[in-house]
Amino acid sequence: MNSHLTPWATSQEATRPRLRGRRRCDVAVVGAGLTGLSTALELLTLNPESRVVVLEADRVAAGASGRGTGLLGPRIGPPLQVARRRFGDDVARAAHLWSVAAVRHVLDLVERHQLACDLTPGGQLVVARDERAAEHQYQERQAALMLGLPPEYVEFVERDQLPPYAGRSLSGLRYGPAATLDPAALTEQLARAGERLGLVVHENSQVRRIRRGLLNTVVTDGGELVADHVVLAVNAYGGALAAAPSGVLPVRVQAGVTHKLSEEQLAELAGLDAEPLIEHGEVAPYFRLTPDGRLVVGGGALERGAHGCFAPHPGRLLAAARAFSPALAGISLDAAWAGPIAVTRDGLPVLGEHRGDPWLHHATGCNGHGLALSVYHGSVLARRIAGADTGPSDLPWLRASAPWLPRGRVTDRVLDRYLEHLATAAAPSGSAQAAAEAGGPAPRTEIPS
Repeated sequence: MNSHLTPWATSQEATRPRLRGRRRCDVAVVGAGLTGLSTALELLTLNPESRVVVLEADRVAAGASGRGTGLLGPRIGPPLQVARRRFGDDVARAAHLWSVAAVRHVLDLVERHQLACDLTPGGQLVVARDERAAEHQYQERQAALMLGLPPEYVEFVERDQLPPYAGRSLSGLRYGPAATLDPAALTEQLARAGERLGLVVHENSQVRRIRRGLLNTVVTDGGELVADHVVLAVNAYGGALAAAPSGVLPVRVQAGVTHKLSEEQLAELAGLDAEPLIEHGEVAPYFRLTPDGRLVVGGGALERGAHGCFAPHPGRLLAAARAFSPALAGISLDAAWAGPIAVTRDGLPVLGEHRGDPWLHHATGCNGHGLALSVYHGSVLARRIAGADTGPSDLPWLRASAPWLPRGRVTDRVLDRYLEHLATAAAPSGSAQAAAEAGGPAPRTEIPS
């Protein structure tokens, strides 16, 4: 197994210069991931005269944006039936429509700027493996009907209508619009599209602090950036910055990829390239195909903290891949990796301005559904900065911070046990044997943010 390398098209070396000296700009963006780069691109599209600079601690797409699995789909916050009880019908409906708008924004952005990222439009199929999950899916579809969502947004799929690769699943929910893509390529393409419009990106320029004043000053080891507006687009890496929104917990998730499948194996999985399969559950496995015919599998583990690039439990990924189809019984993994996400207690993102500084903006906390939302939230921030945002302002995720999260040694220990409980409950049968065959968990390596 080739360690922690993802299958995505990304450079392992920084190619853009560090920030040196003191500079002035209109907008300083911290983080060269999907959110930061989409913010910058939208700002320059709205006002080509803007001076926009992006600072990245490592390299473009080095964080979560380049280490995801490329599933572009509509989800935000808790399930619809939970959202109705917790927030009411108006917010539950608005949340799902917001996530649909996010997917459509990405599809339009890719077409408008001709971003080469292996985009494959399709759907997302979430399947129920047992009666309890099937009942949950039925109730979720009923909630969608009660909210008046179009049928193509959340479609209930009976057992006899599921694709062959769904195996013994009892039912499914098909979500649309959706697509798959190369997330690292999308991130790099956003950077290049912005640079064509005058964007400046500095890599290896980790932000140490933000000095707030009449103008905010972003301080790195090599220089300072004085800006009218500062955008924090650091997602799970915000813990080191005092200006980052509170109530956000960094968590690492894992994924892996097989070698290229044979023609016979691909025939058994026909359709998976356009419609990934996601098992129902918090940390349940999910599967997609890459354009070159490899199987990507995710899920099976959650670990607290943003740092670390090795998958904590690759054996669970291997077990899930082998259990997915009889044609994959002898499959092996070429690579397994981990990537950080940012979660909140109520499951909603955090998008808006600092409570004490309207010129300090942030977007984080997508709770594992960040591919579409990250890009879309960048464009929302850009429109707010440019004074062009005419959307609603009273949605619960448009906020300065997330609900308070208790922290401390005892609390963190309890959280670690809970995350392990979720992963164990989601593990497919036979995972212990597969883990043993895979040699157990891979060694962990800490990497700089």
